[in-house]
Amino acid sequence: MRPEWVERELLDFGIHITDGSITSGRTLAALFSEETVKRLLEAEQAAMHAPNLAVAASMFSKRYAYLAVSSSLYLMTLYDGIYQFSPEACAFREDRKIELDATRCSFVPLEGERHEWREQVVHALFTQCVTPLLDVLNRTSRLPYSILWENVAVRINSLYRSMMREAEDPAVKQRVQEDYLFLKQAAGDVFGAQQNPFRRSLNLADSLLETSNRKTCCMYYQLEKKSESLDYCLVCPLEKKKGTACS
Repeated sequence: MRPEWVERELLDFGIHITDGSITSGRTLAALFSEETVKRLLEAEQAAMHAPNLAVAASMFSKRYAYLAVSSSLYLMTLYDGIYQFSPEACAFREDRKIELDATRCSFVPLEGERHEWREQVVHALFTQCVTPLLDVLNRTSRLPYSILWENVAVRINSLYRSMMREAEDPAVKQRVQEDYLFLKQAAGDVFGAQQNPFRRSLNLADSLLETSNRKTCCMYYQLEKKSESLDYCLVCPLEKKKGTACS
């Protein structure tokens, strides 16, 4: 049974919990198919006026990282708990939010040694719900892994920077720092990869308060129909675009 605060916190990330079965053809499990994810990317490309599937895949991966990765790590770090979902229990809505089938999800609180529990939580999240999706996005759109993984890393950087700014309890601040360091230093197999995909892109200083530029470009500037008010991403690595970006 999930605590009452879980639903409230997930709603802030655009995640809706439903007690009914999900009938959508856009479940995460379905998107592990190249044919299905291509149809989704084509719809995203048209909606955003993206020039190609690669740009659509980049924007979609950024959105998914916010919805699924940021929300999960937020609960893990601040609440010592996680609302664990399977690919079959997660569906993408047309409003670019996520719906979770509560009958197939479970709240997993901290049990035993925290460092062991944390590794299990992160491993399940990435190997079941993140890395397989990035793999199929790469195969379908030819978007390089370096961009896909840095799209996730940017969301993690932003999340932990925000949590550090808002934390008042020294114990919480320490947990934020420790979890961020774990994500940066963990072995690759924790993420279902040969090596840690975040080793170079989780690059905040020890205080976690500074903003740092990306190493790859997410190609947001190529969208004809932008969701933000400015033209470029704030952490754009292209020198000539600095200072003209959106967050």
